[in-house]
Amino acid sequence: MDLPPPADVVVASHRAAARIVGVLFIVATVTSIIGGSLLLPLDDQNYLIDVAAHENQIILGFLLEFILALSVIGIAALLLPVLKPHGEGMAVGYVAVRTVEATFILIASTTALVVLALSQDWGSAGGARVQPVGSALLSAREWALFVGTLVVFGVSAVILNTLLYRSRLVPVWLSLLGLVGGLLLLTSAVVEMFAYGVDAPVALQLLGAAPIALQEMILAVLLIWKGFASAPNAILSPGSGVSRVGARSSSVYR
Repeated sequence: MDLPPPADVVVASHRAAARIVGVLFIVATVTSIIGGSLLLPLDDQNYLIDVAAHENQIILGFLLEFILALSVIGIAALLLPVLKPHGEGMAVGYVAVRTVEATFILIASTTALVVLALSQDWGSAGGARVQPVGSALLSAREWALFVGTLVVFGVSAVILNTLLYRSRLVPVWLSLLGLVGGLLLLTSAVVEMFAYGVDAPVALQLLGAAPIALQEMILAVLLIWKGFASAPNAILSPGSGVSRVGARSSSVYR
């Protein structure tokens, strides 16, 4: 019968995971902002002409959004063993929800490449036939991003910060900020969906997204700098299957 790993091994593993997750949170934010900015020609009125004129920019934007999707999956996968002892069902649910989010991002980014291909056939195929297809693809992209990066991400933020609050793996105030931010994002998404569709005012979008964006960056810095709380009662729970031998004492986050 194999013995469970000593607590020191778990602490070291969680510390390494925390650093990588912190980096991935930053990578996800940066690629989301830059990738979205590079794909702005898709929003122009004459988007087929503008996209064709910025081929390399569109490809780079696609690659950054692809990295964003991988970062989202990576965050969830690395957090699973850390969160699982504090609520296996919710931890697995977090991974599932973030996988759905990444799928929507990949769908959105792929539509950009298809529109690029259509723009290159603009002259030969004729605008009358290409334009409706391009418009449908852009509409699909907007809704995929809306659902994936607002609704689904908001759900994942609520799940993650509920687990962080329970476990005291991070300071309580930070997990509460994440809970408020996730709920605010979900609320603003519902308001946007029924009041404006996907064309909500920028001020409303910023109001909904700012708190959770701030919380994620603070969390990222904290994880890179200090990691998760390393006290035995913070990282272990009954039935976790981890030995307490060699565990070092330290205070949990309050």
